[in-house]
Amino acid sequence: MKTILAQELLPEEAALWWLGQAGYVIRSAGLTIAIDPYLSDAAGRGSPEFSRQYPPPVAAEELEADIYIITHDHLDHLDPETIASLRNKGSARFVAPRLAARKLPALGVPAEQTIVLNAGETWRTEGVEITGVFALPTGADVLDTTGYIVTFGNGRSVYHTSDTQFHPLVLAAAPHAPDLMLVPINGKWNNPGPEQAAEFAKAVRPRFVMPNHYDMMALNAENPAVFKWCCEQQGLGSNCVIAERMQSFIWS
Repeated sequence: MKTILAQELLPEEAALWWLGQAGYVIRSAGLTIAIDPYLSDAAGRGSPEFSRQYPPPVAAEELEADIYIITHDHLDHLDPETIASLRNKGSARFVAPRLAARKLPALGVPAEQTIVLNAGETWRTEGVEITGVFALPTGADVLDTTGYIVTFGNGRSVYHTSDTQFHPLVLAAAPHAPDLMLVPINGKWNNPGPEQAAEFAKAVRPRFVMPNHYDMMALNAENPAVFKWCCEQQGLGSNCVIAERMQSFIWS
């Protein structure tokens, strides 16, 4: 985490670090934002087939962000062990949809630090604007699933689709031409596979698109090279970026 916080950025730049699965840290305009950090093995404790295939790239107690965004209440997105271990829960802000937000007080997040943000709603604070984006839930247990687009004060923008089914209404509700799109490609449990994710990206037209949700669990894996190939077939080959965990991706 020290490396992330020490990264020097020009005023117009943003940087992103992939934590694995669907988790990221983003820095821009003087702010640090974490989205869906999964830094434990919570999903694997009750279901060994979903155990992590590699250790967390950063310890949860070392993670430090100004804003934490939670997209929905699945253990690999709203990770109770990670959230409970965060050291700055009293000062950071937490953004989550309505049902997921209800889980946060029991994990030590003060109610006054939580912003309930559903699809179609926008929250602004100094240096950033965050808007909830419609996602089609992948199960009845996460009906409030919400994607988010983060737009920093310098104009840099990131669209995290959350887990979502591939559907024309999802495409219609998605933001147009963000800087960076983060999309699942595992193709299981109602998430899009590589071909559908590439079609999704073609509809959104981001400057860059990164796949996620394919690397951590043996039973829930996919080859990102397939997504890269599908992007090439959609004319998005140069837009596709296959991230390396904890390696900075910087753009302006």
